[in-house]
Amino acid sequence: MKPITYVCLLIVLLTATPARAGTKEELMRLQSDVLALQNQIREFEKTFSEKTEGLRSLVVQLNDQVAKSNLMLNTISATLANQASGTNSSQQSALQEIRNLSGKLDDTATRISALAQQVNELKVQSKAITQGSANQGGGFSTASTYDQAYNDFMQGNLDLAIQGFTTYLASSPNGDKAAAAQYYIGYSYLNQQKLPQAVSAFTRVVNDYPGSAQTPSALYRRAQAELALQETENAIADFKSVIERFPNAPESDMAKDQLQKLGADASKPAGGTRRKR
Repeated sequence: MKPITYVCLLIVLLTATPARAGTKEELMRLQSDVLALQNQIREFEKTFSEKTEGLRSLVVQLNDQVAKSNLMLNTISATLANQASGTNSSQQSALQEIRNLSGKLDDTATRISALAQQVNELKVQSKAITQGSANQGGGFSTASTYDQAYNDFMQGNLDLAIQGFTTYLASSPNGDKAAAAQYYIGYSYLNQQKLPQAVSAFTRVVNDYPGSAQTPSALYRRAQAELALQETENAIADFKSVIERFPNAPESDMAKDQLQKLGADASKPAGGTRRKR
């Protein structure tokens, strides 16, 4: 959408008398769509390398378009909230303009889907190049193995992600990204509801990489898996361990909330509470 179109749309909506409940519901849905699109864009941005600058430029353009749409929606929402009432004709006009904006967002979503297809094609090409290099005796890059596994994780290909991270750990158990690889294995299992495997994977993060940046989150996620397994005492012990060992981590506040929901006293130490598996 061109900038002048945004300006015209903003003028029409600001001069129109606000809509009632139906229009506000439309706004809420559109704002949710905008957030979903922004999340998709962030995920795709993480998958690009220096060789995909053309695609990265397209992502930036899409991100700008969604940001502008989000700003307009916030302005419209504020205007509707501040004004008192309006005639039916102005209400319909505002609603129509919002629906037009919805169409633009749908178009953006279509472009993002096309971008996803291009990313998948690049991934296939990357695999072919890596395989060809290995066949010629050049071996393979552990960094590329991790990056490919992370891409699979972000795209929801969890079995492939687990396989890739496991391959990375086999070749580089003490690598810079070893703790992260082990954590994502656990998180993949957790998302698949394979709870015992998730607990085991997170335990390896805690035991093998105790000083890593992933340890607070691994403890917290392990507690979540234990709650789902109805191992409440283990979960409480892990939540308390997060608070005691990592008081400044974001997971600490999350653990406090969980303990409050469980009716557990966060001030009591975790030592001696956790049961053996």
